[in-house]
Amino acid sequence: MGCNLLAMYFVIIAVDFGLGNGLKYGPCKSKCKKLGLAGCWRVCRIETDDVIEKSCWNKCSNSIIMGQNAEAALRGCIHQCRNCVLPSNQTDFVKIVDDQYTAEGPVFTKDGNFYMVATFRNEIVKVDLEKRNASLFVAPSINGLKGYPVGLQCDSENNIWVADATLGLLKLTQDGSFKQIATRDNYNNILQGCNDLTFDYQGNLWITAPTGPIFSTLENYTDSQEEPFGSVYCYNKTTDEIIKVTTGFLYPNGIAIQHDNNGTPKKLIFGESFNTTAPLWSYDIVSPCQVENKQVWGNLPSKSMPDGMDFDNEGDLIVTDYSSNYVYVFGPNGGAPICRLKCPFSAITNVHFRPNSTDLFITEREFHGLWKIQWKSEGMEQYCERV
Repeated sequence: MGCNLLAMYFVIIAVDFGLGNGLKYGPCKSKCKKLGLAGCWRVCRIETDDVIEKSCWNKCSNSIIMGQNAEAALRGCIHQCRNCVLPSNQTDFVKIVDDQYTAEGPVFTKDGNFYMVATFRNEIVKVDLEKRNASLFVAPSINGLKGYPVGLQCDSENNIWVADATLGLLKLTQDGSFKQIATRDNYNNILQGCNDLTFDYQGNLWITAPTGPIFSTLENYTDSQEEPFGSVYCYNKTTDEIIKVTTGFLYPNGIAIQHDNNGTPKKLIFGESFNTTAPLWSYDIVSPCQVENKQVWGNLPSKSMPDGMDFDNEGDLIVTDYSSNYVYVFGPNGGAPICRLKCPFSAITNVHFRPNSTDLFITEREFHGLWKIQWKSEGMEQYCERV
């Protein structure tokens, strides 16, 4: 075989197996042809650094049948099974602490301190990231009823706002004292138990509420895993009231706000943990604490359980899956995940960036711990960093 023919041979091999920039992923090309689709070179195009996990690809692609949605499904499998390309690899996961009885709600305050929740101990703990230890900060309770804190966020005055399943919405100061912001919404209905929360850039606070009424004891505790009564609230900073903006979900969980280029809140996004299609819902934010236009913004793989989420400064949304050991990443326009990151632990609960850093902190239930990894970009600016 002549040199020119030999070179052409290796180019063909590279194209078939996805070894070059913008070339085709071979197994996808084969499946595409079996489905009788046209333009397989376009459907199966991948980038140089893309790594498609074989077992994931086989499981996903084998479920595709001929039909008008086959092309989209095939492309979706590539996205779903593509491993995220980071500046480091899995061996660079750093364990900060463990044995925290389900770690949740990681947050940095304006003074650089780091806090999170040990939910099964009903505690908020302060974590020394350098010494890698955690100590009790506060265990909220009111009139003898223990709190069940889950989510934390920092405001412009360095207070920590707490989403609590039995006490509702709390505001915590740096000396460990706290107050209950409200027990009822703007229609005088008792609040549902809260889970995750996030500030928009106008200072309004958006909160998922997947459980029954607050002040419930373990004996009469209810949640929306089977009955779709889960809701989302918004605390309006200006009017000092809590508004139920939407309801009717199977355990709404994880919440994020997408802003436009001017910093105006644009979309409310949250997950639905016990919906088998694993949707991320979105609403357009039309004014402070007012939404419209409900739609599916994206989907995790079927039977996933979306939990915590956070944006990086490229506009990608990082979403944890409580049912697996994967974190999924969505582009700014949602849809299917653009890649996934495999973690050395499962039951992943939440993510949070150190300000002005690529340090991404991840909480989980398997070891009840907190981990750190270097992300591909810095986190998107938080409300407390802007003011």
